[in-house]
Amino acid sequence: MQKKLFKKLQILSLAASAAITPLWACNSSHVLGMGGSSAAYTLSANTMQKGNYYIGVNAERVQNNTLSDQTIISAMQNGSSHLHNIDAIDSYSLSLSYGLTDRLTLSMQLPYVSRINIRAGEADNGLYAVHPHGNAQGIGDISTILQYKVYDKEFKVALLAGIKAPTGKTDIADAGEVLEADLQAGSGSWDFFAGVALTKDFDTFSLHANILYKKNTKGVDESQLGDIFTYNAAFSYKLFAHQHNQKFCRADEKEDFGYFVSLFAEINGEKAYKDDFGGETAYNTGHHVVFATVGTQVAMHSGYSFFITLSKPFYQNFNGIQNDINYKSSIGFGKSF
Repeated sequence: MQKKLFKKLQILSLAASAAITPLWACNSSHVLGMGGSSAAYTLSANTMQKGNYYIGVNAERVQNNTLSDQTIISAMQNGSSHLHNIDAIDSYSLSLSYGLTDRLTLSMQLPYVSRINIRAGEADNGLYAVHPHGNAQGIGDISTILQYKVYDKEFKVALLAGIKAPTGKTDIADAGEVLEADLQAGSGSWDFFAGVALTKDFDTFSLHANILYKKNTKGVDESQLGDIFTYNAAFSYKLFAHQHNQKFCRADEKEDFGYFVSLFAEINGEKAYKDDFGGETAYNTGHHVVFATVGTQVAMHSGYSFFITLSKPFYQNFNGIQNDINYKSSIGFGKSF
């Protein structure tokens, strides 16, 4: 009985995690409520029960290793273009997941994105300089994904499909100069997701894996940000669970204080292709990065849940001159109904 209770609790209350918007040097990777994975960035094949829903807020920081002005200027002198530094990217997201059926879950995410301390290389009559542009921040693009469970026997398989709508701010400017498309909070494009997720649940731990491809289309100022392919795997272990019922004699009611704590570890990979601006390929864009992620989640039978993560890259291959990544971290809180 207790095992069934906490299995249900895991699927409902841990809707606080899994990312569909990938990370790249100029952008953040947003945590999106999906339900049941007990992991931060790996999508699960578990779906919510019909009529259940989750609302959560998440915060993430991507801390970059900075580029010096001299590095940017030297690269420009050697013929490079589209060069800039971003110290960090902060994102704050509102997430919603809803069980349309027992096999079909709808998830949505709306981010607010802030790029910290932008410095861009600029040329004027053969003279090269690096100009500070401060912070660029605003509402980002809303993402929606459907998760449809097609197999549920020895293991679970779910198909993933979604869309990103151009709801974000695309006219962020500094001193009257509109910043480049990849520095905006929104891309101005309609983009599409497709992928698959697998899950194997055991008594005290679970295994998850997924792949997801994001096809980008043309957006603001005829720009087209590069497509992104992500691949993830996660191991989640239920460290301990506690169930306690307290009876209130006067009202003859029970209040359930059950909760459990999970630890998880993940491998998160991302391949981003080069951007295109006005028909010209930006050679200092695109990358392949692989992260190791660890974190913990606490979920209560009342529906409240909390998670915190830390990710470090152990493989980074950026095209040309770009910020590489020092670490990323995320924290989130939500409520299942």
